[in-house]
Amino acid sequence: MQTSTFNMKSIQHIITMLFITLTFMGCDTYTEEPANNPEAIFENLWTTFNEEYAPFEERNVDWKAQYDAFRPMVNSNTTDSELFSILSQMLGKLDDGHVSLTAPGRDVFYSNRIRNELIDDELFSLPVVRIYLESGYKEGDENSYIYGNIKNENLAYIYFDHVEENFFKLNDFLNQYNNVNGYIIDMRHNDGGDFTYCFSEIGRLTDQSRYVFRSKTKNGKGANDYTDWHEWSIHPNGEYINKPIIVLMDNYTISAGERAVMAFKTLPNVTLMGDTSNGAQGTMIGRELANGWFYTIVTQKTELYDGMSYEGIGLAPDVLSINNISDINAGIDQTLQTAIDELR
Repeated sequence: MQTSTFNMKSIQHIITMLFITLTFMGCDTYTEEPANNPEAIFENLWTTFNEEYAPFEERNVDWKAQYDAFRPMVNSNTTDSELFSILSQMLGKLDDGHVSLTAPGRDVFYSNRIRNELIDDELFSLPVVRIYLESGYKEGDENSYIYGNIKNENLAYIYFDHVEENFFKLNDFLNQYNNVNGYIIDMRHNDGGDFTYCFSEIGRLTDQSRYVFRSKTKNGKGANDYTDWHEWSIHPNGEYINKPIIVLMDNYTISAGERAVMAFKTLPNVTLMGDTSNGAQGTMIGRELANGWFYTIVTQKTELYDGMSYEGIGLAPDVLSINNISDINAGIDQTLQTAIDELR
């Protein structure tokens, strides 16, 4: 079984996001620090989620019932290990890929079972993907992107590890492979980032403005305290390219990766292939507890252009294709091969 890089890159994203959040928090006026004892820490985390977490309804979780179930487990003598376990169990009820708990000397806990237990993580392998590419393919630092020709095919392939500055390479990719019969854009195991990079760079793939999704963000402690809905669209920009495109996705396609898939989904020449995305699309922010532990929380609701929320559900592919470990160990990426066969 291959060694996964999922945990390391996810931890790096969490640390970066927490640093930014805490920097801005430092600009606030002084407020009294919460008490640093097990009961106060539990109360603080539960209350923050109660006031700021957005998709309780989408995830079908009664948060007050979780308080009744887990609060009696915590008292003044609760150890750090016990408290981390209790908080993790409570957050686990959300099964949210954007919710995590971090403490020094402990593995990051992800509320989402797929991410926490690395379920089927080994079914995607960049070393296997490289087998399908002709020599001379281009690759970014830390695998941020990979692109090149498919061997013995008039097809071009590009992989994005996350959604940030690496999406600037999309234009170079389209310029270099403008005479191919079709494109494969691989968003499997995409760990998110900032979806606006995708929205700004996707302009050559659309001939008209296309509404993608809308979002609203918590702006108060009440259950219905939200900003107005804000609509997000993609717009034409540059020389239009109209070729068949297959976008690959899997259970680890999350956050800005899912929002990028949403944008691709609006294009009539795009087929989504692979497995259902993670189902964590709303923006997350970071918080710090009095004992120095960190956690992430989702403060946003998102609805696709069809008016549906896919939070906790994920985006389903048009063509279901799931790799198996025996093929991967044999150097075969069956999902990628299916995409190649489809575009021939």
